[in-house]
Amino acid sequence: MTNKAFHFNMDIPDPDVIFHGGFYYLITTTMHFFPGGEILRSADLKCWEHYSYVFEKLESTPSQTLEDGYIYGKGMWAPVLRFHDGIFYVAFSSNDMNKTYLYRSEDLKGPWKRSVIKGFYHDLSMLFDDGKVYLVYGNTDIHLTELNDDLTGPAEGGIDRVIVDDSGNPRLGLEGSHIYKIDGKYYLFMIHSLRDRWRRVEAMYVADSLEGEFVGGDIFDNDLGIRDSGIAQGGIVKGPMGDHLIMFLDSGAVGRLPVVVPFEWQDGKPVFDDDITVEEAELKGVC
Repeated sequence: MTNKAFHFNMDIPDPDVIFHGGFYYLITTTMHFFPGGEILRSADLKCWEHYSYVFEKLESTPSQTLEDGYIYGKGMWAPVLRFHDGIFYVAFSSNDMNKTYLYRSEDLKGPWKRSVIKGFYHDLSMLFDDGKVYLVYGNTDIHLTELNDDLTGPAEGGIDRVIVDDSGNPRLGLEGSHIYKIDGKYYLFMIHSLRDRWRRVEAMYVADSLEGEFVGGDIFDNDLGIRDSGIAQGGIVKGPMGDHLIMFLDSGAVGRLPVVVPFEWQDGKPVFDDDITVEEAELKGVC
């Protein structure tokens, strides 16, 4: 395992990353900016370039067109990016529209087909498993909901349950879900704050089945010497560079800076090097 981590010196919030066709692809929150749903591309997790946008506009409300107010802190939040059976999927909730959007395309360059999933799913993640599709989402109470076949809403009679509960956290309860199926088990990564002080940490919970109990706890509590606010909220990606956890560091006015941290699996858990060093990632701009 390399002990070298990378961080971006730029506001790229809530990253979600996949590896496909020889490249890593990262999608980020764009809130009130249009075009929206920016996707970055990298061959090595260190040098990144702009690759595409998912949509030109979200809606045409007065606030989104800047005719009456604005939607800073709203709009498009915490997207999930997945690839399944030849199709790329991007989904996210919108706080000002109180909707959950789903985009599908055979190419990350587009065109993207838009639809709406009935309901509001905060910080959602998607899981494709044995012919079914699930969403994991929520704050403090983390829910698992099975979708219907056309992905327009919950499946009638499908799984719909709370799988993790962070009740009583006086600061930030668990949120920012990223779920994966690995070697027959279900791994759920999330962010929350320590209870005794404000500091973001990354948690992981594991279950043998989607009907079973998710058990776990905090796995990463380290600011890597960058800024004492904690590094968390992200998912994992496996590629030619090894296994990495991609999270963010909240740096005040600078924004939320992605941090790419290497790890190894040991006994079904991520293990991080005690001597991780950090380098600044490079952003090339438009390719």
